[in-house]
Amino acid sequence: MDQIVGYYGSWKVYSTCKIEDINPNLFTILIYAFAGLNLDGSIKVLDNWSDIELQGYKKFNNLKQQNPNLKTLLSVGGWNEGSANYSNMVSTQTSRRTFVNSCVSFIQMYGFDGIDFNWEYPSQRGGKSEDKENLSLLLKELRAEFNKHNYLLTMAVAAGETNIDISYQVPELSNCLDYILVMTYDMHSYTDGRTGVNAPF
Repeated sequence: MDQIVGYYGSWKVYSTCKIEDINPNLFTILIYAFAGLNLDGSIKVLDNWSDIELQGYKKFNNLKQQNPNLKTLLSVGGWNEGSANYSNMVSTQTSRRTFVNSCVSFIQMYGFDGIDFNWEYPSQRGGKSEDKENLSLLLKELRAEFNKHNYLLTMAVAAGETNIDISYQVPELSNCLDYILVMTYDMHSYTDGRTGVNAPF
């Protein structure tokens, strides 16, 4: 089945786009970005005011009342999170288990349908060379747990060949993830002197 996936950057609540402005019938999957990572490997709320006090999580998941076929995911990571905490989290079975358990807790507590993992990027930006293999271990453990609950698991990945070679064991990602979301934005910018398609299909 074809999927139309959209990300909502939670910081947009401060400027141009409120959750209530989203038309949920345009999408099959909507992803709320971002949550972060505690030092112990558990998920943390990055903006308590926006996500909890203003009920960002709740309003986002309430979009499913308008489109019962919509799936909502919580994206963990993002550029500002860096790589070091994620590298540490995947490095031991104990910290991976902490992360897996916190994923399940967040999904159940806030009403998401799964997790989008957005580590930018394994083995880079303060990560370790073994991140590539440890990421595959984490995804296998997440997949096994998520299968028990029928949760979705996606991952946003770099588009460039060099980044792919450094960061991902592609067959393992393919086996573990429901969808791989290739970050093909920024194909054009102001430096081009003209506009261009954002994400060529």
